[in-house]
Amino acid sequence: MRTFADDNFGVYEIAGEEDVEFYFDVQARSVKKRCGGCGRLVKILPHYAYCDSCARKREQGYDI
Repeated sequence: MRTFADDNFGVYEIAGEEDVEFYFDVQARSVKKRCGGCGRLVKILPHYAYCDSCARKREQGYDI
């Protein structure tokens, strides 16, 4: 099992070949943009507004 860290998923564990294909497909479609929460330049899917860290905080009720 391999583990990757990225701005879309945070820590992502890859267990099989399908996971590898999915992960690299998402990476290929991701773009660099400013996170709407922390303001960092991150690589996320075009329709995402927040990096994984900020999205998790928002889901937990934090006002960022």
